[in-house]
Amino acid sequence: MKKNTVYTLGSLIILLICAFCFVVLPAVEGRTSRNQGANFVSQYGQMYQMYGQQLDQTTYYQIFNQAFKSTVMNYAYSEAVKKSGYVVPKTAITRSILPYFQDENGNYSSKLYKQASDDIKQDLHNSAEAALIADRFANDNFASDDEKVGLTALYGLKNSEAEKKFIANMNKEQRSFKVAAFSKSDYPLEEKLKFANQNAALFNKYDMSIVTVEEKSNAESIAKRIANNEITFEDAVSEYSEKTYSSSDGKLTNAYQYQISNILQNKDDLAAITGLSTGAVSDIIQTNTGYSIFKNNAAVTKPDFNSDELQRVLSSYISAYELTLIEDYFTAKANDFIKEAKASDFISAAEKLNVKTSDISQFPLNYGNVSVLNSLDTSADGMSNADKNENFLKTAFSLKLNELSEPVVLNNNIIVLQYTKEGSSDDDDVNVNLLVSYDQTSATDSIMKSDKLEDNFLTVYFDNYMR
Repeated sequence: MKKNTVYTLGSLIILLICAFCFVVLPAVEGRTSRNQGANFVSQYGQMYQMYGQQLDQTTYYQIFNQAFKSTVMNYAYSEAVKKSGYVVPKTAITRSILPYFQDENGNYSSKLYKQASDDIKQDLHNSAEAALIADRFANDNFASDDEKVGLTALYGLKNSEAEKKFIANMNKEQRSFKVAAFSKSDYPLEEKLKFANQNAALFNKYDMSIVTVEEKSNAESIAKRIANNEITFEDAVSEYSEKTYSSSDGKLTNAYQYQISNILQNKDDLAAITGLSTGAVSDIIQTNTGYSIFKNNAAVTKPDFNSDELQRVLSSYISAYELTLIEDYFTAKANDFIKEAKASDFISAAEKLNVKTSDISQFPLNYGNVSVLNSLDTSADGMSNADKNENFLKTAFSLKLNELSEPVVLNNNIIVLQYTKEGSSDDDDVNVNLLVSYDQTSATDSIMKSDKLEDNFLTVYFDNYMR
């Protein structure tokens, strides 16, 4: 398709809105619909039901989204074919609509044809012609099972033997590994407490009230009225505060010192808040969503790290803000394991140091687990998205046989790999249909991302369907 192909999509939105009028049920017969968008909605809806998929808000969205994409592609392909000057032969249209007039034995019935109204016949003719035009583009570019000489497709992108051999070779080298895993969830309490005692002020808890408004001028007016005793702080909360950081009564909801610091635009303002005496009101302080005034209601509560509540807060804080502490701790543990494994062996070291191990079955270097190659099993605990973790894959396929890796961060674990077995695939066959599927997917992605397409699907869907 030429890059300067322009898609006229004003009517596409109308088609999509019309599609909202359809309740997706098997009874809806999309083939004879005048509305191509509704046709696709009906087809996808019936397909979902055929596979036992429950039709709910999620599947409705998927159905309409797929219908939208199919309609865009239909427009794009049809426009390209029309510009080429191609005209659908009448004989091809006739062949396409004949099945609609078959009797119970599968034979053409002139009686059924005569019984059909002229409108139905015209609809079938128009629908068949439109489909054949769009199919012409797809068949010319991606081949067709109906247009072959022997097993060789007449048209479409050709997959050469060299290409198939190249892809098959990508599948040849496969590797198996042993894995030693150190879960970051096992970070010991004593390590957390060590950090807490060195940074205790972070967990001071304050009893404060807060007024927050969007505009600085409003905050200045409120602060002046409070200072002049024209209104109480509580009245200011009730009348003016947006309560972004407070409960309905104005009490600061996230009141640990580190949480207060997190809402400030300027961290240097923290001392002006935590230094307030009981009953005192702060100056105007810029926060992340506007301008705030703080009032200190009571003396600070120092942390008691023996309490279950503080230990939960501490764990959440370290996981969110001090993750390197955890990773450094387990990296050191992993290095101890590597040293022991080199002195003995992988399994003995794991048993001695009480380290969890597992095996990874052989797989090729296959980023994203593309379907034309064998894939990495990511269903095992801790392996989620490992097929897209570049550091993991680079490490795994840089090792020599029986070599141990350096510690690697993978999801919630620090792992050590040992390349244990080299394998290979003896299958030289490549599924050509999958390659064609990738070509078609690439075409769809290219058109849907084109700057010539104004994609208002989300807006139209929610405005016309969700409401």
